[in-house]
Amino acid sequence: MFKIILCNDPVFSIRNHPGKIEWRGNASKDTLETLIAIIKSGKNAAIAYAEHLFNNEVEALNLFEVILKSEADITFYCKELNLPPVLIRYAVVESESATIENFNKEVESLPFCEETRKNIKENLKGFPFSRISQILKNISGFDDKKAVETILESKRNLLRQNEILEVVHIDDGIDQIGGLNELKKWIVERKGNFSKEARDFGIPTPKGMLMLGVQGCGKSLTCKVTANIWSFPLVRLDFINLFRKGRSVEELLKEAITTIEGFAPVVLWIDEIEKALSQDTEGSEIRRVLGWLMTWMQEKTEPVFLVATANKVSVLPPELLRKGRFDEIFFVDLPSKTEREEIFKIHLEKRSRLPQDFDIPKLAADTENFSGAEIEQIVVDALITAYSKKLQLTQKIVEEVVRRSVPLSVTYEENIKELRIWSRNRARNASGNRRIESLFGK
Repeated sequence: MFKIILCNDPVFSIRNHPGKIEWRGNASKDTLETLIAIIKSGKNAAIAYAEHLFNNEVEALNLFEVILKSEADITFYCKELNLPPVLIRYAVVESESATIENFNKEVESLPFCEETRKNIKENLKGFPFSRISQILKNISGFDDKKAVETILESKRNLLRQNEILEVVHIDDGIDQIGGLNELKKWIVERKGNFSKEARDFGIPTPKGMLMLGVQGCGKSLTCKVTANIWSFPLVRLDFINLFRKGRSVEELLKEAITTIEGFAPVVLWIDEIEKALSQDTEGSEIRRVLGWLMTWMQEKTEPVFLVATANKVSVLPPELLRKGRFDEIFFVDLPSKTEREEIFKIHLEKRSRLPQDFDIPKLAADTENFSGAEIEQIVVDALITAYSKKLQLTQKIVEEVVRRSVPLSVTYEENIKELRIWSRNRARNASGNRRIESLFGK
């Protein structure tokens, strides 16, 4: 019998076949000759990725003649039915679909807590099935945290093979975000909402969120930390880079999304989305790209959580902001005094300084209308000043840096007003119950 089995990982599907033959280097001709010799001897034979065996129709016809004269069982395991017609016509074609469920017993036998095993299982998607058993064996001796991080790093390395996508990773946790308590609570509540148990409970697969607001106030950091909280890889899609590739942007975008879906669950980050998809952009191609992207956002079924950021939301097409595209739209404003205190503490501790050695409330009061990024830079500049003078960092040095710093809000005043006005009845405040209103008058 001559059989063709279509499967998502031929190497995995053929693993237990007694007649399995190996490819001989990169030479399809040598491998085909070996296959023919085995069939002529009357032995059963099977080969993975058989669709790559043939360079022309004549080779297929020669093999077919040998198969007709033999009583042996010949099995081709193929990822695609891309074989010469003569072989397809006379073969029994079957499909075999392995799933992650095939590895349930192996995952459950791992010496980790239930949450870790669940997380590992979620992140196995995207790996060749033929590699999964070895991956699970390799991590079995690790602790829970290292096991999950090893799986994630292996997944990131596979995603890095796509030149369009930028894999982003930092070690920061939620404690590195100053303020934004409402947004942080929203993110933490949704950890685990991508699981089958959540579906069974009636929770739909999360779609994504849009964060709009003032530059330097934590939108990008929140994207990175969200992936860490959920233990998913974070992939950044740079639309501007798509336009530089010399190929159809629509085609490149579809390829990128297909790759990402193959590794889901994934957090997909589109930074400053307005630059690529604003209403000011001309051309039929960008309109097609926007239309395709919005359809995908609305109808996607794979657990790809889209996090988009924008600094100038008024130029975005209204249909992009319609309910159903995003689960929530958050407005990220300049930090309040309490939030500025928190941000100062975070960046002093990050640089091995004790917050209690500084008058944090005074520094927070002196930096009204400063963004989180500007406060971080104040700490860095103060350290540079102290180091250049061979001094320890002191309150006085930090205050001197504050006095000579001019926040972006001074020159960005009109844009911030515009953002606040737009957000008043359209977005959820990332800091909680704080009112969305102008700091520069009514």
